[in-house]
Amino acid sequence: MTRKTMLVLLLALGLCTHAQKRNAANALITAAGEPANTDRNNKGETTFRFVNARKVMEVKIPEGGANGASVVYHPKEKLYYAAQAGNASFPLVIFDESGNVVSPVEQSTLIDIRGLWYNPRTKDIGGNGYAQNGWFSYELDKKGMVESINIFKKGRYQPDDHSPGVLNTEENEVLFLNGLNIDCYTTDGEEKRKTIQLYIGKKTPADAGTGNSFESNYNTRSLIYTGKQGAEIGLLNVTEKQVELYNIKTGYMTRIVKLPLSFKPESFFNFSYSNDTYWVFNKNTRYWIGFREE
Repeated sequence: MTRKTMLVLLLALGLCTHAQKRNAANALITAAGEPANTDRNNKGETTFRFVNARKVMEVKIPEGGANGASVVYHPKEKLYYAAQAGNASFPLVIFDESGNVVSPVEQSTLIDIRGLWYNPRTKDIGGNGYAQNGWFSYELDKKGMVESINIFKKGRYQPDDHSPGVLNTEENEVLFLNGLNIDCYTTDGEEKRKTIQLYIGKKTPADAGTGNSFESNYNTRSLIYTGKQGAEIGLLNVTEKQVELYNIKTGYMTRIVKLPLSFKPESFFNFSYSNDTYWVFNKNTRYWIGFREE
C-alpha cells in the first residue's frame, strides 16, 4: 500500500467516525432536550401535523352533575381525579391508571368546580370555582384520597363566572379561554395583565382561519395545556370532532388530532387533558373517554 493510499483511507475513516459521533450527539439532544412528538423543518421551525387518536380508557361517572369539569392526573399518586361541575356535592371520581375507581361513592368535589389542575412545583391538585367561590387546593391522605379542601383565595379571579382554568406548567401560570384570546393569571389568583392571542384555524398568517365560526364550531369554554413544544394550547372543534393544537408563542395552529367519537362533543366544559390523554365527557352515557395519539 502506497503512502498516498494510506492517507486517503485514514481521512475516510476519520470522516466516518466524526459523522457517527455527530449523529449520536443529535440523538441525545433529541431524547433529552426536545419532545419526540415535536416536528421541525430544516430551519428549526415547527411544522404542521395531522394525527389520529385511539381510545385508551373510559370511566363511568355516577349521577350528579350534567357536565364534566376536568380530569387531572397526579403522577406521584398515579391516580386520576375527575370532577363534575355545578355543585359542591357533585362527584369527584378518583381512578387508577387501569380505569378502576378507588374513591368512595360519597366523595364529592367540596366546591362548585370549574377548573382543575395539578401543580408539579407544589405537588398539589388545585383549581378555581364558580363565580365568587374562589381558588382552592385539595389536601390528600396517604392513599391519595381527598381529605379536605383549602380555599385560599375567595372571590372571582377569572374572566367570567364559568371560566375553567388550566395550568401552564412551563410558566407556572393559570390560563383561561376568553373569546379568541387566553387570559393569564398567577397561581395565586392574580391577573397578570397578559393575553395570548389565538388565530383560530390558521396555520399561517395567509390562511383564512375559522375564527368567524368559533361560537358555532368550537368548545368556547374549555381549553387544554399539553406541554408539547410548539403545540401547547388545545381547543376542541366540536363540528369536526378534533383537537386543534396551537403554538403558545405564535398563536397559530400546528397540529390536528382527530378523535374517533361516535357522538358530537359539547360546546362548553366536558373537555380536558392530562397524562398525554385527551378526555371528552359523553353526557348521555356519563363516561369520560380518554384518547391518545397514535
